Amino acid sequence: MEARVAWGALAGPLRVLCVLGCLLGHAIAAPSPIIKFPGDVAPKTDKELAVQYLNTFYGCPKDSCNLFVLKDTLKKMQKFFGLPETGDLDQNTIETMRKPRCGNPDVANYNFFPRKPKWDKNEITYRIIGYTPDLDPETVDDAFARALKVWSDVTPLRFSRIHDGEADIMINFGRWEHGDGYPFDGKDGLLAHAFAPGTGVGGDSHFDDDELWTLGEGQVVRVKYGNADGEYCKFPFLFNGREYNSCTDTGRTDGFLWCSTTYDFEKDGKYGFCPHEGEHLPWPQSSSYPGP
Repeated sequence: MEARVAWGALAGPLRVLCVLGCLLGHAIAAPSPIIKFPGDVAPKTDKELAVQYLNTFYGCPKDSCNLFVLKDTLKKMQKFFGLPETGDLDQNTIETMRKPRCGNPDVANYNFFPRKPKWDKNEITYRIIGYTPDLDPETVDDAFARALKVWSDVTPLRFSRIHDGEADIMINFGRWEHGDGYPFDGKDGLLAHAFAPGTGVGGDSHFDDDELWTLGEGQVVRVKYGNADGEYCKFPFLFNGREYNSCTDTGRTDGFLWCSTTYDFEKDGKYGFCPHEGEHLPWPQSSSYPGP
């Protein structure tokens, strides 16, 4: 998963293993509707977005985040993301602020976490207590194991998985308020968050299950129903003379995402439905949906 001790080297295997990275380790753009922060009741202007973003992730207080402080803090944010360090609220900066990200302050400003907490031991346990429907459990297990190995290969830390009891790192997927007092915000926005090493929720990593989680290079999706239940999507696949590199609702009137499990759908007719973010909603049945 991709989503955005310090775990910065772990960002490769899953789309939103960015959260593991959080843990281990003069032109003003025209006002426009933008993403909402948790608790917002209306879209913010670009300036309002910038002030709240910098307050959340860079410690720029709302009451004193004036143009001079804003410009200096913007430069820090731009440096972190590899943008030109102008201090101006330009379009590239605004677009970067809109993108989904981890729910922790940026490492460039906070050195991973305030006061630089670290593990007081080298043998660290982890436990996966919840999964996303977007990937089969074996894929998630393997992705986390490989991500942790990236870190253990270059540090004294050693990670071992347990299946019961309290681990140093408890990994889970959840939606909105999920028990730690830091609710997610639905699709996009915050992708995930992690807690610094410590007791209780310390060390834990939580992923927003309203996101669609994939491996880093394209989707790895096991379909449900259709006439290829349990098989994997084939990307790209050909449908009506066009190639698709992800699940699509093209050809359907109900909005359900589907994919072909072979390259040429028109030749083989093998398809299934992709995991959707509202798993509680009814799935289409193959008997009533003979094909897209």
